[in-house]
Amino acid sequence: MRILFIHEVNYVNKVIFEMHEFPELLALQGHDVSFLHYPESPDEPRVSLRTTRQTIPGRVHPDARLTLITPPTFGGRSFERYLAPVISTPALWHEIRKGGYDVVVLYAVPTTGWQAVAIARRAGVPIVYRALDVSHQIRENPLAPLIHRAERFVAGRTDLVSGNNPAMTDYCVRISHRSGPAITDLPPIDLTHFEDTGAHDVRASLGLSAEDRVLLFMGSFFEFSGLDVLIDDLAPHFAAHPELKLVLVGGGELDEKLRSTVKARSLEDRVIFTGVVPYSALPAYLASADVAVNPFRSELLTNVALPHKVLQYMAAGVTAVSTDLDGLRGVLGTDSGVTLVADQRDVASVAAALAFEPAEVRAEIVRRQREYVDRTFSKQRAVDAFERTLQSLVERVSASRPAPGTRAA
Repeated sequence: MRILFIHEVNYVNKVIFEMHEFPELLALQGHDVSFLHYPESPDEPRVSLRTTRQTIPGRVHPDARLTLITPPTFGGRSFERYLAPVISTPALWHEIRKGGYDVVVLYAVPTTGWQAVAIARRAGVPIVYRALDVSHQIRENPLAPLIHRAERFVAGRTDLVSGNNPAMTDYCVRISHRSGPAITDLPPIDLTHFEDTGAHDVRASLGLSAEDRVLLFMGSFFEFSGLDVLIDDLAPHFAAHPELKLVLVGGGELDEKLRSTVKARSLEDRVIFTGVVPYSALPAYLASADVAVNPFRSELLTNVALPHKVLQYMAAGVTAVSTDLDGLRGVLGTDSGVTLVADQRDVASVAAALAFEPAEVRAEIVRRQREYVDRTFSKQRAVDAFERTLQSLVERVSASRPAPGTRAA
């Protein structure tokens, strides 16, 4: 198949997640894959008044090759986000109508999503909405009502909705009242990647000793991440246990606030910020922890999402504690080994208690987690299933939809 992926973030410098994995895995399966991205905050800003194309290696799988398509840009500065829906449309129109694609996979919503849906339907090219997030709630935004309308439009007008967990799939159906097909395709997890060792080297580089009990969070520091609450709730545990440490791997909008809180509480030796680390180094960072946490606030946005980090904690062999979220529970059930905590405010105490349990207790939890993730997730199983989803859609639409420019009898 010739497949076009579309997203409204920068493929080159965005933190690695599913938007990189599925395209690259499908390219390794022999498909011709292109990715039209939005060049926000590039490492080297440059102005280009035309669409550019380049063949790039995969970021997760370097053996993969895909075509990266960059629409016209004024350098990817923040103000450009408001212009992007207009200046990206000609590139979308050309790619979808003239690119000879068998199917379009859409991650985007407000910036390029709604235009892509309209163009694809007029061009007779099947389009899939791969739903990962509640777009209008990811960040506080005065345009949230418009983004919500775009979200409903995309979820309702695509030929197929593919959610990454059952709660997300149900959400898309609910907001759009769609009657067309909507399914769940679980995301790929590169299980072997997270078996990497090197934890002792990372501990040493972070100033951690073998006696320290280490809690870890990995990911973006969004407002809903709950990291501010986590640090507040850990304060009495830090006071009671000098060897308890918290490692925060990543960055984002809460970064400055968190650092200020840590400084104000004189916790600089207890809370360690690593910044964003390369994907290749993540396994060693995860393996350096005794317990990994996901203290998300429980709200619509987090309840219908599937926090990928928890699956990576499981694959890395680290005891995982998370707020009990609908999307997560819908995938993990009750026998995955992950400790799901009903109240976000209890994540700190539960995680701290587990960190001080005997090593054999955590080892049994890790065994259960790993068994579950091995039988439920694998990158090959996920890409095979998603490949079948795309192929079946192409066949169905090809059989039922009249060619562009013709009318059904």
